Amino acid sequence: MKSRAVAIVRQDDSVLLIHRRKDGAEYHTLPGGGVEEGETPEQACVRELAEETGLSAAVESPLLTLDNAGRTEHYFLMGPATGTPRLGGPESERDGEDNQYRLVWVPLADAADVGLKPAAIAPHLVEIAGNVR
Repeated sequence: MKSRAVAIVRQDDSVLLIHRRKDGAEYHTLPGGGVEEGETPEQACVRELAEETGLSAAVESPLLTLDNAGRTEHYFLMGPATGTPRLGGPESERDGEDNQYRLVWVPLADAADVGLKPAAIAPHLVEIAGNVR
């Protein structure tokens, strides 16, 4: 199973999440995706952020690496993002009535209360709430 690279994009006191509705479930995720062969997790993070959200940002620093159901996930704090958030990539192609993707800004302090998946990342987002630019 490919490892996954995940972007944590902050703006003021908020973080960019993808609000999902799928098969009757409602939850949030961070933008990210699989690390391709020959790519570092940092490179994958920058690429996935651009593909999924239309935003450009460089990796500022690694935050956390965790195991999520047997898959290694690399979480990175991103530097200032440029562009206008818009859904792109495979997510925009799969977006529909029963499988929705919406880009939303959520206060970092509320990350533990929005059904974030995986839940293990939420406390780390709440922790950085006081360290916004």
